Amino acid sequence: MTEQPPPPPPPPGSDDQPPPYQGPYGGQYDPRWGYGPPGVPHGPPGQVQSNDSTWAIFTYMGVLLVGFLAPLIIYFVKKRESAFVRFHAAQALNFQITLLIHLLAVAAICVPPTIVTENPAFLIPLILPYLELLFGQWVFLILGAVKAGKNEYYRFPTFFCFRMIR
Repeated sequence: MTEQPPPPPPPPGSDDQPPPYQGPYGGQYDPRWGYGPPGVPHGPPGQVQSNDSTWAIFTYMGVLLVGFLAPLIIYFVKKRESAFVRFHAAQALNFQITLLIHLLAVAAICVPPTIVTENPAFLIPLILPYLELLFGQWVFLILGAVKAGKNEYYRFPTFFCFRMIR
């Protein structure tokens, strides 16, 4: 008895759709329509190339050296080459944007009463986002760089890092 050849692929434009993909984290999705179900890091885990961890570390350490420009440039240069680098660059950018939102929100509430009453006591609540900017930035960016150096995906807590860029 001889083996039968596999059936030919369906012609283009036919109604035969491929079955949904069962991802490594569960949940079905069709990979043709995006990056996967919500909450799943982009790209399959464990497929990190040799210099991807270096680029991911640069996204975090670059923030400490030159601000948000380092992860922004790395994100746009490497986003199509490496899902790992894109994830960490987006993490660093989201963290910087979130810190800016925290600072501007508190400033928008504190500055008008200070101007109207000419009393600087209304600026005291600005201490909290300033401390978050001062200490939280070092803690979370170094933590992210360490995880990136170990070729791991790590998401910052949502309060400190709103996911806006994916």
